[in-house]
Amino acid sequence: MNILSAKKVEMTLESSNSKTFLELADGRTEELHFTQVNETKFFVNDSEFSLKSGVTVDLEIQNVELEAVSNVLWPGQKVRVRGGIDGQGQAIKATATIPFNKTIADGVQAESFLYWVIETPEGTFHNKKPIHMKGTIKGLPPKDATFYSNTVIPIYDTEDHQVGTLYGCLQSN
Repeated sequence: MNILSAKKVEMTLESSNSKTFLELADGRTEELHFTQVNETKFFVNDSEFSLKSGVTVDLEIQNVELEAVSNVLWPGQKVRVRGGIDGQGQAIKATATIPFNKTIADGVQAESFLYWVIETPEGTFHNKKPIHMKGTIKGLPPKDATFYSNTVIPIYDTEDHQVGTLYGCLQSN
């Protein structure tokens, strides 16, 4: 099936590994290494084509569920991340841009905008500003791809008090 000719195609990403630095307001920091708990489901939506820029493929990531065991902040305890419908309540947006003179197999730029709900032993945190991830993909689902973020993202507790930041986000599929 040509995914670019379909209106909406469901796909799954079976596994990925992620890491991020979590720094709390009191200065305590840990690099957390996450594994994917369940398959990530996403939809590839109808694409836009332009003779000048090529094809832009829009994706809706339905669910992200990650888990890490803390070694520094909460030794031996789990930190869970949820995103998408089961996280903040709506799909995570992502795009891939295929230039006019290339195919996706050539390697094209992709980006996603992540909103997380982070469950820690100290409470549940979330980000209001998306974690902007960038990477190069050679197919859908994006296997053998690495995405990274160069921004520092504030995180908040359930009462909207800033409790720390996330940075150095990296995801490998």
